[in-house]
Amino acid sequence: IGEQSTEARELNVQQAAFPRLLSERIVSAVRVVGGFKLGSCSRWFWDGGDGKPGGRIRVAVAMVLLEAFPNCLVPQMAVDGDESYFPRREISFTLPGDIYLRFRSFANADELLETLKKQTPIKIDIGAVYNISPKERANVGASLVPLEKELVIDIDMTDYYDVMGDLGEGDPVVVCDRNWQYIAGAVKIVDTALREDFGFRHLLWVYSGRRGVHCWVADQGARSLSNEARSAIISYLSVKMVSDDNAGRRIDDITNPLHPSLSRAKREVCEPLFNEFVLQDQGMMRTPRRIKQMLSFIPNQALREQLLDRLTSTSSKNWSETDKWERVRHDLIKHNETKTADYIIFHYTYPRLDVNVSRDLGHLLKGPFCVHPGTGRVCVPFRAEECEQFMPAKCAPHIESLIEDVNNVAKGLQEAQPSLHLNKAIKVFQEFVVGLEKEKALAEEKKLHAKLSEIDRNGARDFLAV
Repeated sequence: IGEQSTEARELNVQQAAFPRLLSERIVSAVRVVGGFKLGSCSRWFWDGGDGKPGGRIRVAVAMVLLEAFPNCLVPQMAVDGDESYFPRREISFTLPGDIYLRFRSFANADELLETLKKQTPIKIDIGAVYNISPKERANVGASLVPLEKELVIDIDMTDYYDVMGDLGEGDPVVVCDRNWQYIAGAVKIVDTALREDFGFRHLLWVYSGRRGVHCWVADQGARSLSNEARSAIISYLSVKMVSDDNAGRRIDDITNPLHPSLSRAKREVCEPLFNEFVLQDQGMMRTPRRIKQMLSFIPNQALREQLLDRLTSTSSKNWSETDKWERVRHDLIKHNETKTADYIIFHYTYPRLDVNVSRDLGHLLKGPFCVHPGTGRVCVPFRAEECEQFMPAKCAPHIESLIEDVNNVAKGLQEAQPSLHLNKAIKVFQEFVVGLEKEKALAEEKKLHAKLSEIDRNGARDFLAV
């Protein structure tokens, strides 16, 4: 069992050959989507007839991957030899004009690929695996019941607007780029918790194309979770925040001492992020209004007012943001309010998760390598350990650059190679899919060895009985 199976070794060979395979196909697949002579009809290629960026190229990247590596868009085409697994997976399309097609399903990757070529949707959403093929629901006398799906997590920058200061003004996409450290901190915390606290191994982080990220957890144990179990996991990963809906109520998620997962998050991510990004870059204690906002979480009214007077007086005019926070933290600890000091740090830095996306098996989520219809950015995967270096404006390819690459290849100005950042994203996704395939191959090999061992034991008993 310690040695790699033949299938696992073949996967290694496939992994090594994949970039070459991709480079050979990328231009031809874009030609199929565009249906024109490259370099002469860029405008048609650009708007796709619906006035939105990249109507014809939006699915080109996904098509290339689907053709080169059939289970890239929807991992787990077949599980344990069950060829009905993929046909029971819901895949929805959004067509130009916001035409939304749900409960689509396909017999195999080839049928999905051909449909993508014909319909060129502006968005592809992936749903659950059902008890029957979703497209046959009207013809089968049975209810459509979701059975399994990857555990998915959605983190959106719009949930962080209340903790933005100097970097919170401007276009939403620009705001996301400026405030990416909030997302990066959330990715590090959630990724560590899913791996170390729950033992999940197969995680794929994907930039949403605009102002957030998605995480796909594809372990078998994660895919088979019930809605209740998903809710429990997302609750574990969350901290209840004070908001307009629960203003005045005590938040009890913060204990003294902290839960080990929160203690780890505070030590490794939240406290450094708070000191360096929230206080310094955002300036969340730079104005009287922001100081008052931060102090509003202190339940002791007398202490709250005392600190507000001190921090907004002329005597503290030359204090740095670090000096102001140290005064707040010192006084909170002095008044046995350590939990409040911790809560303030978590309020500004802890992940804010969309609970509804994670807990419902039937919830749809945009597939990787779509092109966002509003920004033109490709929804590319990235490694969690590189989340701080992944800056969307720089690392998420734009369809304009893809069009330029295709035209340059047609003119002989460059080789048929994907862009640097797109190629890196493809490799990240490739590692994810190959990891799933290797685990499946090893699991099958273990089953075979267990079966052979059982045969050996039965044979030994028969021999001794003679």
